[in-house]
Amino acid sequence: MAYQIKQLAQLAGVSVRTLRYYDEIGLLPPAYLGDNGYRYYETAQVDRLQQICLYRRLQVPLADIPALLDQPTATVVMALEQQYQKLLAQRQQLDTLLALVQTTIKTQRGGVAMTDKDKFTAFKQAKLAENEANYGDELRGKYEEQTLTQANDQFAKLSTADYAAMQATEQQLIADLKVVLASGDVTTVTAQRVYRNHKKWLSYTWPKYTAAMHRNLALMYQADERFQAYYNERAGQGASAVLCAIIDRYAQD
Repeated sequence: MAYQIKQLAQLAGVSVRTLRYYDEIGLLPPAYLGDNGYRYYETAQVDRLQQICLYRRLQVPLADIPALLDQPTATVVMALEQQYQKLLAQRQQLDTLLALVQTTIKTQRGGVAMTDKDKFTAFKQAKLAENEANYGDELRGKYEEQTLTQANDQFAKLSTADYAAMQATEQQLIADLKVVLASGDVTTVTAQRVYRNHKKWLSYTWPKYTAAMHRNLALMYQADERFQAYYNERAGQGASAVLCAIIDRYAQD
């Protein structure tokens, strides 16, 4: 069956303008032009559009989609399976947060009592799900699966006191990092304290700390904008680069 552009737009839930733009950039040319100059789309174009829409829903940049569409089927399937696992992790995170909100509402209404442990367990579970969704692939590229599993288990089992101490350690780390960022000097006592607190903060979850693992983490911070944003948003633009310089200076075997 051949669709005119308006029919395909209605079928796919996109605008005619979008389909025209996809044609202009070579992403989705029509199967042929009719004698009347209208664009016509057949099964191959419908399938291609379905994939385009899926990638867009997965927030893949438009410029990256042509390369994905031209990959062998096995490569496409592998990429989709990875995205599927990330979506599952994101759903788990949302489910955990929804359950926590619901329980908190009941607690505020006096219908159920939450222990101190319960109040923070859900936050830890949500954080694990968030990390898996956002950084799982990158972490597995640097560390063994067993190491990551042990780290997640250790974080999940943190006591209320240790969880609070971990948060306090990070707050002090961020405060000191702001000072070092302003001075630009990574040789100060404050910079050394940043390193010690970052190491301490990691040790709450890492089953075994090594300087090499610490430096590997710094390399990930440098290579991935998402890791950089974590510290840049909390301590100021450039904070992630300063932290990496500190780690490189003090994390020695």
